Amino acid sequence: MKTVLVVEDSSSSRDITSHFLQQGGFRTLEATDGADALNVLKQRHVDLVLTDIMMPNMDGWAFYKEVRQDKRYNLTPFVFLSVLDELDDQIKGLTLGVDDYITKPVTPPQLIARVNTALMRSERLEQYFFRNPVTDLETANYFRHLLPLEAQRCREASQPLSLLVFGIGNYVSLVRGHASWFAESASREAGQKLKERTRDYDVIADMGVGRFAVLMPNATAEGVKTWAEKVIANWKLSLTWPETEQNIGIDIGYTCDAISPGDFDATELLDKNLETFERKW
Repeated sequence: MKTVLVVEDSSSSRDITSHFLQQGGFRTLEATDGADALNVLKQRHVDLVLTDIMMPNMDGWAFYKEVRQDKRYNLTPFVFLSVLDELDDQIKGLTLGVDDYITKPVTPPQLIARVNTALMRSERLEQYFFRNPVTDLETANYFRHLLPLEAQRCREASQPLSLLVFGIGNYVSLVRGHASWFAESASREAGQKLKERTRDYDVIADMGVGRFAVLMPNATAEGVKTWAEKVIANWKLSLTWPETEQNIGIDIGYTCDAISPGDFDATELLDKNLETFERKW
């Protein structure tokens, strides 16, 4: 279920818009103006922002510019929903780079269709990235493309190559006990922490649902296991659940295999280790 942040100073309009979206299968968060919405974004994961323009404290124009300055929201669709129906206003919004500009009044089917289109456009764009511009981790598709090529290169050069798969052990409990957006936030924090501990030429990818694959050239499996054990031993990571301000720990585990030397099918080995974490969950 995707989460849409609805930003609107009119409580009645905000409630109606949220109701339309919920009927369309979306989870909604609400904010009264741009400044309030920025506070929501600091605490919650949002898949799309749907905002009015004319609001007190921080209007939609200023809110949009502020959001786009943070690279975490580079791929987050941003849609204006406004009574400003002048062509100049629409051109201004689209020139700024918003994903869509919807004028009120709008019917529920139209709203749902436009929101879905913006989300699908963003998802298609992500498929073309080798590296996620938000997390700075490689994409799963690119990792799967690179893995057999790197395995062949290292075998031909008689160089060691090791494959690590990390997984958040309590990912499912984070989803069930809290929320999917909270588990996704935990995954982003864990991925960043792992990236900080890898070498510049290691390849680390987000494989989804709290799992990460790391390809480590010129490193034996024994040496990598020693390194991974140190990472686990020093692992201290938690997130605060905003409703209770309780700190929730993020557990991590790993598997490690030598890709080279050896004649293992690297892709099959990757899938096997990814499935290992799924079975544990």
